[in-house]
Amino acid sequence: MTVLGPWPQRMVNPIRTYDWGSTTALARLQGRAASDRTEAELWMGAHSSDPSSLVQVDGSEVPLDEAVTTDPTALLGSHVHELFGARLPFLFKVLAIARPLSLQVHPTADRARAGFEGEIDIPGDHDYTDPYPKPEMLYALEPVDALCGFRAADEAGRLFSLLGTERGDRLAKLLIGHGSEQHLLENVLRQLVTWPAADRAALVTEIAESSRRLLAGAGPLHEDALSPEDRRTLTWTSRLVQQHPKDPMVAAPFLLDLIRLEPGEVLFIPAGTPHAYLYGLGVEIMGNSDNVLRAGLTHKHVAIEEMLHVVDGDSRPARDVRFTWLSPYEVAWAPEVAEFQLTRIWAPQAAPVALYPGIAGPQVLLCTSGPVTVACGGASLDLLPGQSAFVGASGGGAISVSGPGEVFRASAGDQRLPGVA
Repeated sequence: MTVLGPWPQRMVNPIRTYDWGSTTALARLQGRAASDRTEAELWMGAHSSDPSSLVQVDGSEVPLDEAVTTDPTALLGSHVHELFGARLPFLFKVLAIARPLSLQVHPTADRARAGFEGEIDIPGDHDYTDPYPKPEMLYALEPVDALCGFRAADEAGRLFSLLGTERGDRLAKLLIGHGSEQHLLENVLRQLVTWPAADRAALVTEIAESSRRLLAGAGPLHEDALSPEDRRTLTWTSRLVQQHPKDPMVAAPFLLDLIRLEPGEVLFIPAGTPHAYLYGLGVEIMGNSDNVLRAGLTHKHVAIEEMLHVVDGDSRPARDVRFTWLSPYEVAWAPEVAEFQLTRIWAPQAAPVALYPGIAGPQVLLCTSGPVTVACGGASLDLLPGQSAFVGASGGGAISVSGPGEVFRASAGDQRLPGVA
């Protein structure tokens, strides 16, 4: 089997039905009726557990992971093949978040490789499933709430003290003292994830009752009025309690930054940064890896020992990801990772908009507003919102998009872009 084009080729993409997904968001994007099941992630890529397929001229479908393995040079190009082997280095998604995801951390490239190869002892019962890192970046299509990165220690201490309880004061005091801020923050995270089992329900009950009391009793005209940010923190804490009534990590909004991304804003999450998406709709691009270390807020396996080793109290998400305008119609975000970069294209009219030709290698083009027409090397493909196309490295021609509409272009990183700001 060899897939050499013509490019672009229509992708048939799986939808993952995790319990935190929405029954309406992906359906709304794709212009279809609401689903009778939760639809969490639209996957576009060659992940072995659920790869996309490429629709051939005769109507048959070829799994993208098989195509990459069979002819990596044609699909990936020599540069990407040399860097990453016979694998697509990125996974492209649309996230439809109706309930909070698990609180998690991703390892560095060195830690993932050494852990997978058995070169180091991994504490606890965690096993690395592959030798790759999992950096990720999210573009908000609609407002997105997320917990991401640590707050300043004094701010986290103030929030715990706000509870006015013995346990809250005990945690607050741990954030004041000798040692680096990194150490103080990591220590409180350690205290929460290792909280004695016999006292966990009491801790969560105390947090829940105090949060409700503060929200109910401190209205805008009260002398102890809460700030809007404090109200958001307490509100999300109360929601987490309802979903995880025995998990001490319902206190995560006190320790971690509560971020609101408005449509068009971008968030990059480096290794070691604790994070959990809470609500919203976004386009996500990430390293093609399964290496996740969960800390809580989940019914899945929690890797406490290795998570505590990997977490970095100094790590912060990047909301100022470097970007560059490639043309009046295309802007690129290029974080300092080799696995991926992302561009957004506006096609304001039916006349073709030429995409920046300096991006090489495999590319996924996702339509989020349209319909649009994607053309390359004499072939073309019409896409509706929520549909995507794949262009292999052997595309052999410039890519253009006709609208009106909006398209996101995912590609491998480590490429030179002009005028990075």
